[in-house]
Amino acid sequence: MKHDGKQRLNLTVMALVSVYLILPLMLTFLYSLFQEWTSILPTGLTLRYYADLFADPGFYMPIVRTMIISTVPVLLCSLITLLAMYVVVVHHPRWQKIMQILCTVPYSLQGVILAISVLALYSGLPLPFSDRIAMLVCTYCVLILPYTYRGIQNSLNAINARQMIEAAQLLGCHPLAAYLRVVVPNLVSGITVSAMLSVSLLFGDFVVVNIIGGSYYSTAQMYLYKMMFRSGQQTSAMIVILFMLTLLISASVLLLQQQRQRNAQVKQEEADGIHTV
Repeated sequence: MKHDGKQRLNLTVMALVSVYLILPLMLTFLYSLFQEWTSILPTGLTLRYYADLFADPGFYMPIVRTMIISTVPVLLCSLITLLAMYVVVVHHPRWQKIMQILCTVPYSLQGVILAISVLALYSGLPLPFSDRIAMLVCTYCVLILPYTYRGIQNSLNAINARQMIEAAQLLGCHPLAAYLRVVVPNLVSGITVSAMLSVSLLFGDFVVVNIIGGSYYSTAQMYLYKMMFRSGQQTSAMIVILFMLTLLISASVLLLQQQRQRNAQVKQEEADGIHTV
């Protein structure tokens, strides 16, 4: 009886949280489908605002730029963090605390302060240091570093990476090769979660890209900001499209990860069957 009451309470809390999160998006979607909403019920059902967006030639390039600038820093930061963790795990375990402190420093950095500081420091230098896109990529790498590090570190804590590398070395494998072939595949789940979180964070950024990129690199958020001065319904339609695009990217990554896990499980079952025979 007590268990049923606790389960009902959990379901109620989850339902309330779900409504709280989904309701603003649903209202935004409804607002984008009607011409006017000046009373309790909206009037003038139409898809014109979506059609106008897809017919605008300047709509597609900001989306492509946003996807590129949201993906490249994540890949670069993940690669650098993995290599740094290799040095810490294999050669210098005592550096773990120092690396943890360095990787959590960006938590205290505000986007405006970081962007203005980077722009003031590097704008007068020769290329490639003064290149706006290079500055933007490096700034994003700093911003997402805590999330990337935490995802990889949590996955490393779940396995004995040092012991796995030592076992591979006994079989004649180089430590770096053992780290890349044995340890990193066991970190895929943590890397995927941190990468999705980082991509979502960068996908919705406006402050940093507006200060550093400006007119050099117009993204979807800057396009959305300009849209706010034209039409509220068109702005709502743009928000819905960006949300659906982010949802599709996240769902695709999760499906690929699940497919990879199923394939690995099938191979493991086949190997177990061969050993049994």
